[in-house]
Amino acid sequence: YDYSRAYAVLIPSVPGRHARSAYHNYGYLKLRRAIVEWVCPRLLSNKQSSSSSSSRRPLLCQFSSIGSLSEKWLNQFISALDSSSTRDVDPISNNDTSGRKKNGKVKQHHTPLSSRMKIIWPTMDEIRKSIEGYQGGGSVPGKIKNLEKDFLLPLYHHWSSLNIGSGGGGSDPLKTARHVPHIKTFVQPSSSASSSIEWLVLTSHNLSTAAWGQLQQKSDSYTANEKVLFIRSWELGVFISPASLANAMAHRNGAAGSNEICISPYTGISGGGNSVINVDSDDEDDNENDA
Repeated sequence: YDYSRAYAVLIPSVPGRHARSAYHNYGYLKLRRAIVEWVCPRLLSNKQSSSSSSSRRPLLCQFSSIGSLSEKWLNQFISALDSSSTRDVDPISNNDTSGRKKNGKVKQHHTPLSSRMKIIWPTMDEIRKSIEGYQGGGSVPGKIKNLEKDFLLPLYHHWSSLNIGSGGGGSDPLKTARHVPHIKTFVQPSSSASSSIEWLVLTSHNLSTAAWGQLQQKSDSYTANEKVLFIRSWELGVFISPASLANAMAHRNGAAGSNEICISPYTGISGGGNSVINVDSDDEDDNENDA
């Protein structure tokens, strides 16, 4: 089949223990492969390489369930997907390969998770005031033991950008800010002055090792560093970026693919305040919304 005109990249997860030759066909390593191929070259051409990583905005992640995560895995997950730094990180060893070394060894370093990732998750009050009421909570079945881990608490941000029930926050004609979400999206905002998006994934993946995969030591291996990508569930996502859209247009129109395309978030009808996911920033009190 000829998929040259496709404007998206499929991101599948298939249960099993996948060997090195299949690492980048599934899960978060397949997503990283798409980012490296479709996003990183554009950033480099725009001189927005990893040297400007300090100005990057965090990944925005919205999903309906969260697994039992470790801080180590979440750091590996974000390092692999952040388009500003993923080319400098070996996702297999999770080592920084950008040349920074200490005592002859590759130096590992992480900025705080709170500056690299935002988790969009509804509060109990937002569920209560939603169209569905408390029954809507069934769409976001998070276990308390998984949600209340210390390293996750600074990452939570309000699901609704509207001040529901108080008469403020702008118009919402479609009531999207009052219907409990079951959607799963992972978005990389641009570091530029605009509110554009570098890439996004609309997917069935929740935030869990079962869905995205986890590198594990191969139990029957004689090679100390040999690992497998262990995935427990079937998932499928769709990845798009400005470059993938431009490539599809070029093939359809027979052009050279020089079209400059920008992906921007939907911000409402007729200037209304319907931006449920805030690409720029949240209110100062966002961290108070314990799930």
